[in-house]
Amino acid sequence: MDDALFQSLEKAADGAFVIDENQRIIFWNRSAQRILGYAPDAVLGRLCHHILNGRDERSNALCREHCRISAMAARGKPVTCYDAFIETASGQARWINISILTFAVDGKNGGSRTLVIHLFRYATTQKQSEQFVKQVLGAARQLDRGETALQPAPAPTVFSKKLTNRECQVLTLLVQGLGTGEIAGTLSISPATTRNHVQSILHKFGVHSRLEAVAYALEHGIICSNKTG
Repeated sequence: MDDALFQSLEKAADGAFVIDENQRIIFWNRSAQRILGYAPDAVLGRLCHHILNGRDERSNALCREHCRISAMAARGKPVTCYDAFIETASGQARWINISILTFAVDGKNGGSRTLVIHLFRYATTQKQSEQFVKQVLGAARQLDRGETALQPAPAPTVFSKKLTNRECQVLTLLVQGLGTGEIAGTLSISPATTRNHVQSILHKFGVHSRLEAVAYALEHGIICSNKTG
């Protein structure tokens, strides 16, 4: 039965992986490799949250040990699609939209076990559009209240230093999901210089990873107008 299921998932255009009752990955299709950059040999047998490390818009962990979402699915409770902010094998920050399915198969000892299937696809462009719509709606509400001067909400105190022009360019490319090498090539700078700029952005935002930096920028509407070309 597992073979028939895996053969069907292998043909899916969506990324697909399957975890067992211990949250270990037992199947990983070609589309998952294309989207996240991990070959099957690199992930099979590993805990799913060690690979995805997914977070929400506020950088709260979605993927973790004893994941609530997978546990709900395994108990037969409905789980709607959700978005997760992840980091690919090459260090690119990406939004993906994930659907959860469950599948009961025969166990080794005559019983049954529940496999949890994750289907996912790119969602970065959609999330950026949602952030833009939120900003527009916020501005419209201020106009409705008769506020003529639209002032952005103050950023948290940890963001006490402005980004330089080059850091703005790097941040823009990080939000687009580019990795170190791609950013360096786009801006005609060295990978070492790129990493220095990234570290400076992390310090100014008061965060610890590129994933958190992009989530912070999207959440707080930090948009740089500098051109990257």
